Amino acid sequence: RTRPQLLLIAGGIGITPLRALLEELPVGRGNLTLLYRASDWDDVLFRDEIDELVRQRGGQVRYLIGRRGTERMPTDPLQPRELRRIVPDILRRDIYLCGSDRMMDAVQASLHALRVPPAHIHAERFTY
Repeated sequence: RTRPQLLLIAGGIGITPLRALLEELPVGRGNLTLLYRASDWDDVLFRDEIDELVRQRGGQVRYLIGRRGTERMPTDPLQPRELRRIVPDILRRDIYLCGSDRMMDAVQASLHALRVPPAHIHAERFTY
């Protein structure tokens, strides 16, 4: 039985439940990508732990750091075109999301626009 291809998308403090999933989800080597969105590096939590957990699984972490509309990040990295560029096989992945309501709404709209099957999307809102 093959292990699923996974994509985890975290926004800010939404990394907390996804960090726990990193330890528990069954995933084969190389089948894991984590996108971690934050406004600046000071907002990134558990970086060393996350890097190590993903490394142990042969996955990759992409830190999407910066405020939208700035020189560093002129476009939203979670818009459909950018998601497809960062994760070309996104349609074949199970996707776990956690973040603020605003981020979750934007990512779910992007996934819908990309025609990701709803059964592949697992979302948990982190309200604070």
